[in-house]
Amino acid sequence: MKQKSLHIFKPCLQMIFVFSFVILSFGALTRPALSADCCSTCNSFTALCGAPGCGCQSTVETPTTISHITDELREHQTWWIEDLWDGTVLPSMLLMTEELSTVAYQQINIIGTFFDAKHQLETQRLFQELVAQAHKDYHPSEGMCQFGTMTRTLAASTRNAEFNQVALSAQSLQRQLLAGNTISVESEKSDSVSRLVQYREVYCNPADNSNGLGLLCSNGSTPQRYNKDVHYHNTIADPLTLQIDFTPDADGDHTARGATADEEDVMALSSNLYGHKILQRIPGTSLDPGPDDDEVDGALLYLDSRALAAKRSVAQSAFAAQAAMRSQGEPEVYHYLETLLESMGVAPDVTLGLVGDRPSYHAQMEILTKKIYQNPRFYTELYDKPVNIDRKEVAMRAIGSMQKRDMYRSLLRSEAIMSVWLETQVDDLQEFYTNEAGKAKDEGVVIPLP
Repeated sequence: MKQKSLHIFKPCLQMIFVFSFVILSFGALTRPALSADCCSTCNSFTALCGAPGCGCQSTVETPTTISHITDELREHQTWWIEDLWDGTVLPSMLLMTEELSTVAYQQINIIGTFFDAKHQLETQRLFQELVAQAHKDYHPSEGMCQFGTMTRTLAASTRNAEFNQVALSAQSLQRQLLAGNTISVESEKSDSVSRLVQYREVYCNPADNSNGLGLLCSNGSTPQRYNKDVHYHNTIADPLTLQIDFTPDADGDHTARGATADEEDVMALSSNLYGHKILQRIPGTSLDPGPDDDEVDGALLYLDSRALAAKRSVAQSAFAAQAAMRSQGEPEVYHYLETLLESMGVAPDVTLGLVGDRPSYHAQMEILTKKIYQNPRFYTELYDKPVNIDRKEVAMRAIGSMQKRDMYRSLLRSEAIMSVWLETQVDDLQEFYTNEAGKAKDEGVVIPLP
């Protein structure tokens, strides 16, 4: 690059030197000439100025000298324009301009390369940031996976609970109506005798009645099941999962495997809570309307007994719903619950006794809405990616919606029970006005309230 620069500026220096010499020569040649008045008395140009009679002290150039100078100036002008300028200066300047333009283009190319590299690196960095952000956003945490795994069988557990609720309600209603294949099929007496035998063999505690049940209780009862036919907390409220499953087997029959201890306890408690004394059996002969299809007292009495059974079934349905929510679910979720509780310090055998090998809907909701927040890891994992925090919040809201739905159903059952209770309270007044309203209207008297 240095040699090229010297090559460019060498003609320029030569041109400047020649140009300076020409200017100096031209200045010497163009000095002021003698005026015409200088030698007005001279007749010939060959005469010397300063001759006698002349006031000039210089000589007058001869025509030969002027012609020579003129020719030299023309040759110098030709040399200046054609040789120096056109032959040397102008080509050198053109070469210099071309060289400078080429170098400028190279510089522009280098600058453009820098800009291209800058944009390329910025684009690569942007893609890398987006990839890193995507890996960060789409990498769920372990806490988020817990919500997903522990809710995978909620739908199946809910379906089992609904089916078991229907089965328990149907069994209670059949007992009230003295339907076939129940302990009350013969009469209310058979129901009482059957329950007494069950109490002696299963639920009787010899220490009750001031240690006075030694003769009544049999040796078959066990301490684990003492008084579970009357103890609501031990039978229903405390266990998270009950071994209740009335769903049909593969062959479509449930009775082949027999009733479990929890199923027997729940039905015994239901018999003591609702309709301890069931309706009396009405003989079939009193239900025959006869050839004239007239109303008979037995049929009207049976309608009243069915109305009473319907009112009891409302409360029994709420009880069945509580028991069914604790009925067995699907086994797939057990290992996830076991791992979660083990991280909280609960031994595996304790977990098995707490939630069972087939956790119920109630057990799963208990852990999802309460137990999981008692684990310190839940709060330490909140130091996580913002997207995972949002995912956990959405999962918690979804679980909260399910819990609110359960509360809504419980309120509906409470409203149904309350409405039946109010109907029962005004039943006497309704019957009074129904029977006496016509008579009062005919007699024109006002009947006081009872």
